[in-house]
Formats: sequence, structure tokens, C-alpha cells
Amino acid sequence: MASLRRKIHEILEPGEQASTWERWVDALVIVLILVSVAVVVLESMPEMVAWDAALKVAEAGIVYFFTLEYLLRLWTAPEARRYGAGWRGRLRYACSTMALIDLAAIVPFYLDPLAAGNAVVFRLLRIFRLIRVLKLGRYHDSFSMLIRVVHLRRAELVASLVLVLCLVVIASTMIYAVEHDAQPKAFASIPASLWWGIVTMTTVGYGDVYPVTAAGRVIAGISVLLSVGLFALPAGLLASGFSEELDRRRARKQEGAKERCCPHCGKPIEEEEL
Repeated sequence: MASLRRKIHEILEPGEQASTWERWVDALVIVLILVSVAVVVLESMPEMVAWDAALKVAEAGIVYFFTLEYLLRLWTAPEARRYGAGWRGRLRYACSTMALIDLAAIVPFYLDPLAAGNAVVFRLLRIFRLIRVLKLGRYHDSFSMLIRVVHLRRAELVASLVLVLCLVVIASTMIYAVEHDAQPKAFASIPASLWWGIVTMTTVGYGDVYPVTAAGRVIAGISVLLSVGLFALPAGLLASGFSEELDRRRARKQEGAKERCCPHCGKPIEEEEL
């Protein structure tokens, strides 16, 4: 049983030196992820009503496969040293980011019957299935790199988000104070003014709500100028984080290449042995 569990773990876990079986399983999972996303998109189209039964069958089959995959990963989790043995190892795996994504990818399907009486919740659950696209993070370095960068920069990103929220609230409060008398419907309250604050400070500017007083326009201009730099701050943090992560990966690859080379002549050890 232990050898079977180890073999299944090796097949399910992507690796650099993958066997034929591992490559086929990885390719199958990736194809099913893309197909499941396509099914969710097609189900939202009125023109696809005639194919509704076929789409439901495809969805059910994909979810059952992903459910089996999740259970097998949970069963084989102790084979990975970072999780540990026994039920504690399985619990640590179940709390990991990718395991939570795997679980979130299948739960909406089983909750659909419970939300059949509520159209809004029903649609949200169906759309929530698109989270399956995040499962691709297990098979592509760019996804894992993004998760790692966000994790490493989480403190700075949270701080910048707090600053952005503070600026939006302050600007919305000020615009409410000077525009409420001139436009009581558009700026009926501070929460109502938050819509203007968000679309203005993100430079989207839908144009449905805008200041008409001189003071309001001054506040709007200052808000836009401040938001240009402040809203760009998270993008700068992520860009620098990506650059640092790429440098670290290049350094690790270079160190790995040096370790595989002969210390005397610098040639790859494989060539020396030949």
C-alpha cells in the first residue's frame, strides 16, 4: 500500500524529470481545467441552451475527476516531507494554498442543488467555478512565482491598500461636503460618494457622477493627482518583486549548474564521466 501511495504521489506531483505517465496525467489535468472554464463560459450564453444537457454531463464528469484527484492528493500528502506523516500531514496539506484552490474548484458543484431556489446565489456558485483556472499554478512556474511574490510583498501590499482606502474615504467625504447641496441625488451620502471616489481615483471616470462646483472640481483634481502615484504603488511593488524573484531563480540555476560541473576543469560531470 505504501509503494502504491508513493507511486500515485509521484504521478500527481509535477516534477522536472517526469515519467511518461506523469506527463500524460499533467496534460490531462490541464486540458480538463481549460475545458471546465470553457463550459462555464458557454453555459452563460443563451444560444447554448440546446447543448445544456451535454454541458452538464461534461461538467459533472470533470468535477468527479477533480474530486478524485483531490482525494488522492489528500491521501498521498504524507509522501511529501514538507507536510509530514499521518493525519497531521494531510491536515497541513489541506490547509495549503493549492489544496484550498482544489477544494474551492469542486465545492460549488456540490452546493448547486442547495442554491437552486436562489437565482443570484445559483449564478454566483456557477461563476465561482472559474477559480479552477488557478489550478494551473501547479503546472506553470509563472503562477507559482506570482503567488510567491504576493506572499513576500504582502506587508507592503497591505500597507498600500490601506493608504488607497484612506485616500478614497477622505476624498469621498470632502466631495460630499462640498457637492451635497448642489447635487443631493448624486452625492446623497458619504457611502454614495464612494462610487465617485473609486472611479475618479482609479482614473476610470465613467462620467455618471462628477462635481459641478468650483471647490468640488479642485478636490477632484487634487484627488486624481494623488491617486496616479498611489494607485501605481502596488504595481511597482509587484514589478520589483518579480524582478527580485527572477534574479533569485537565475542565481539558483547557476549554482545548480556549477554543482554539476567538475571543480577542476569546469566541464559538466556527465562529460567527464564519458
